[in-house]
Amino acid sequence: MSYQLQPKPLQLFYYLPYIHQLAIPMVPQYPICNFPQQVSPIYQPVVPGTSQDNCIVIEDDNIQHPLNQIHSMILQSQTNREQNSLQDDVMQQEQPVQNITHQNNNLNENQPHIRITVFKQHSSQTDQEFILQNDRILGSDQKKEIIIGRKKQQEEKQDTCDIYLPHGDKNVEKVHCKILTDQGFVFSNTLTKPLILFFSLIRNNQHASKLPFSVIKHIYSFIKNKPQFYICDNGTRAGTFMKIKKDKIRTIEQENTYLIGADTFFHVLEKKSQPKQNKSKKVKKDQSFFYNALAKEHIRRGSKIHGLTLEETEMFNVAMNEIKTTKQKQRTSQKLSEYDRPYLKITFDNQAIHQIITHIFVANYNQESVYKIGRSQECDVLVNINTVSRKQAQIIYKNNEWFIHDGEGVRESANGTWQSLQNFSQRNHDKKLQSSRPQLIEDQMEIKISENIVKFDFVNCGITKKRKLNKALIQDLLNIQ
Repeated sequence: MSYQLQPKPLQLFYYLPYIHQLAIPMVPQYPICNFPQQVSPIYQPVVPGTSQDNCIVIEDDNIQHPLNQIHSMILQSQTNREQNSLQDDVMQQEQPVQNITHQNNNLNENQPHIRITVFKQHSSQTDQEFILQNDRILGSDQKKEIIIGRKKQQEEKQDTCDIYLPHGDKNVEKVHCKILTDQGFVFSNTLTKPLILFFSLIRNNQHASKLPFSVIKHIYSFIKNKPQFYICDNGTRAGTFMKIKKDKIRTIEQENTYLIGADTFFHVLEKKSQPKQNKSKKVKKDQSFFYNALAKEHIRRGSKIHGLTLEETEMFNVAMNEIKTTKQKQRTSQKLSEYDRPYLKITFDNQAIHQIITHIFVANYNQESVYKIGRSQECDVLVNINTVSRKQAQIIYKNNEWFIHDGEGVRESANGTWQSLQNFSQRNHDKKLQSSRPQLIEDQMEIKISENIVKFDFVNCGITKKRKLNKALIQDLLNIQ
């Protein structure tokens, strides 16, 4: 049974137990769940004299029809409902919300969900599989945070994790990282102003009302809120890393930390990418001083310089010779950040050989530069460690921005290139590590925690290739008269 809501001309039908969540007049967002999963059209044929005139009927597939005693009382006649309205409100308040979420712990394949698989790196065998649906892991309670951590030991009385990791117990903490569900499936199924206008249009506009249901469903998938789940590290020493996909480059931010091979890290210390629009007095116009700053970095810190042309290399060598021969002690500090020239400064840290090496990549505005990292002699940055691939990663400067790419071309590295959720300064300066900044979880995303790989697969979420126009949708559009 459905009930009519004001205001007109758009009237929505919804089950009574959830009407109290809707404020007047549609100002807050209201969950309407995954319209439209049913095969029937969104608008029903109008029967004269019924309460469905000039209305749109929306049914929620995620909510089962009321069957228990409380819901039976709600479905009484209108006269009895008015007499017992007070009693119904009290009983609805006393009924916990978890009773609704725990009515069915089985997976609904037709509804959006996320498959979370846990396996050991370089292993084809899946250790665990979890389903995230209705903003909770099936079989557990609904929470705002889904905890990923170490598997419960025998001496531990309580298991606090929703997803436990079987490998790397020494480096995996009890609460290692968390998945935030505040803007998940419930948020994506909210009724917003664009949706109200959309429903009103397809009901009242004669041209829009002729659209096939498949086309309406496709348009709806674009204008509805998209589910957004975030993951953050809980301030752990071992850290949490996300994999950089081979077919997608990722922007490099200052203080980022990257893992290549088994235990080789490099950190982004400084970065300049965009040209300054308004040049202040602090920005020195004479580029010769820029080479002096590079020479100081090379002499004092042993930094390796990449990206200079032959002419620039000569100017760099002249600046180095002047500093060595005259032993200049300039009072004014010469920093790379003082000059309007794009550069990237990183430092490598390998725990096995206890070696720290700094590299500075220099580029030019509006020009593309590529720097290779790996074990091959062809690479600009040579990392002679067995766990690092011959062509491990690439640092790219294009469109006045710095990017990182795993492998070379379509070939990915053996052990992958991973970005830490924590930044470099936080790990080295804070005595007590804080939770990292939340990172958006994407489809096919992989997370590395010690030896564990956690992979996220979005199913029926309308955010992958299913959003593209297929032949059936095109044919439906061509058949519109």
